[in-house]
Amino acid sequence: MNNNLKSNILLLLILVINVFTAKAQMNCEISVTEGVTMPVCHGESITLSVSTSPNYVYQWSKNGMDLTGENSFYLTIEVTQDNVKYGVKVTDIQSNEECSDEIIVTMQKPFDIEFEQTQLTCSNNKAENGQNAKVIATASGEGYVSFTYDWGDDIWTNPDNPQEAIGLRAWREYSVIVTGLTENGDECVKEGFFTPRAYPNPKLEIVSNPKDTAYYQNPYVKFGFEGDVDSVEYNSWSWAFYNNPDNPSEISSTSIEREPTNAYHQVSKEGSPYRIELNVKSAQYGCDTTFSKSIIVLPVKLKVPNVFTPNNDGINDYFIIDNDPAGTTEDENEETRGFEYESYNPINDYYLRTELTIFNRWGRIVYKSSDYKNDWDGGKLPDGTYFYVIECVGEHGNDRYQGSVTIFGSGR
Repeated sequence: MNNNLKSNILLLLILVINVFTAKAQMNCEISVTEGVTMPVCHGESITLSVSTSPNYVYQWSKNGMDLTGENSFYLTIEVTQDNVKYGVKVTDIQSNEECSDEIIVTMQKPFDIEFEQTQLTCSNNKAENGQNAKVIATASGEGYVSFTYDWGDDIWTNPDNPQEAIGLRAWREYSVIVTGLTENGDECVKEGFFTPRAYPNPKLEIVSNPKDTAYYQNPYVKFGFEGDVDSVEYNSWSWAFYNNPDNPSEISSTSIEREPTNAYHQVSKEGSPYRIELNVKSAQYGCDTTFSKSIIVLPVKLKVPNVFTPNNDGINDYFIIDNDPAGTTEDENEETRGFEYESYNPINDYYLRTELTIFNRWGRIVYKSSDYKNDWDGGKLPDGTYFYVIECVGEHGNDRYQGSVTIFGSGR
C-alpha cells in the first residue's frame, strides 16, 4: 500500500470519528431572549432556552429545586427577584447521555414613583371649577440616570414640567407611564396610579314638607336644607325644580330663596318621581356642590272608614280618613275599612282644606269641623249609625264624599 493511499484512509477515519463525536456531543448551553441583557427590569418576562432534539427530555430548576411541569426546551419567567439561579438538565433518551447548564438571572432594582398634589379641585365635576387638580409625579431609584413621564393623550401637562399633570378631576384614578434609563443604557418601564383629592364639600341634606310624597289636590311642597352648616362655609345657593313629567331633564323653575315652595300640577307618570336639585357654592373655595332629592305626586281618592270603636284601647279610636290612590272601591276594601292604619298622613296633606259634617239619623248636625284633622273620637255620641259629608277644597277643584259610619263599642 503506497503512502498516498494510507494517508487518504487515515483522513477518512479521522473524518468519520469527528462526525460521530460531534453527534455524541450534547449542547446544553442556556440562551436568553435575544436582545435581553442582565440585569433585567423588575417584572419583565424573559425566555431561557437550550437546543432542541426529538430525543431529548428536559428538566428546569430554580435555585437547585426542580420546577414541576417545566419539561420543555424553554422556560419563560417573570423576573421579580435578583440573583436567581436557573438550571436545566437535558437527557438523550436513546444514548442516556446527560448534560446540564446554569445561569444567574440578575434584576435591576425597581424605581419608586411618588405623587404630590400641588392643587386641590372642586368635586362637583363642573367644567368651570371641577377639573383644576394638579399632580406632580417623581421617580427615583438606584442605578438610574434619568426618567421620562407619559401621562397619555387625554391628560394635559405643564409645558415647562412634563412631570406635572394639570386639569384633573377629583376622585378619579389617573396613571402615568414612567421610563427609567439605567446606567448600562437599558430602559425599565413602570406604571403609577394616583387619585386626586378635592376641597371639602358642605355636609347638607335637603328637607321638605311633606317629606317624600305630595298630592295632586295639595301640590305645594316647602323645601329647605339642614346639616353641619359649619363644615364648609357657603355664601350662596340656588334651587332647580324639574316639574315636567314628559321631559324629566328639563328645568321648570329656579329659586334663590332659602326655603322655597314649589307646586306640582301633574301626577307623577308611572310612579316616576320629580327631581329637585340644590346647588351650594362655598365662600372659601368657590366650589359648587349639588344635592338632590325626589318627590312623587299621587292622585287623591279618600278612603273613609264605615266603622270605628272609640273605647280608648288605642286601636281604631278615631274617625281616620286616609288616601287610597289606587281608588279601591268600598266593596273591595270592606275588610280593611274601619281599622286603624299602622301609619297615615294628616288629611290636610291631601287637600288644601277638608270640612267634615256628621249627621244623626234625623238629619241633625252632631259634629262639624271646618278644617278636619283626623281627630274626631265620636265625642259623647252613643253607639249607632251616623252619616257624614266631607267637603274637600283642592288646588284643582273641590271633591265631595258622603256615606255612613257606625260608632261601636264606645260604652256610651
